Amino acid sequence: MTLYTPLSEHDIFPQSYNDGEIVFENYRNCQVKCLDQGDGKKQIIQLLSTNPADYMDPTLQPGQWLDS
Repeated sequence: MTLYTPLSEHDIFPQSYNDGEIVFENYRNCQVKCLDQGDGKKQIIQLLSTNPADYMDPTLQPGQWLDS
């Protein structure tokens, strides 16, 4: 069966993260989806931007930690 939808596969089949809570942050004028560890640390999971140059910025790559 094929499912045609504008939603991301992760919206349909959400991933569970046992280490923290999923939050959306504005960081350097970009929207990023982060994993909040609860102790002030936030790790980037996904970059949400329409600017192609944002995807080339190494500080906005998934797995990077947000500066406090």
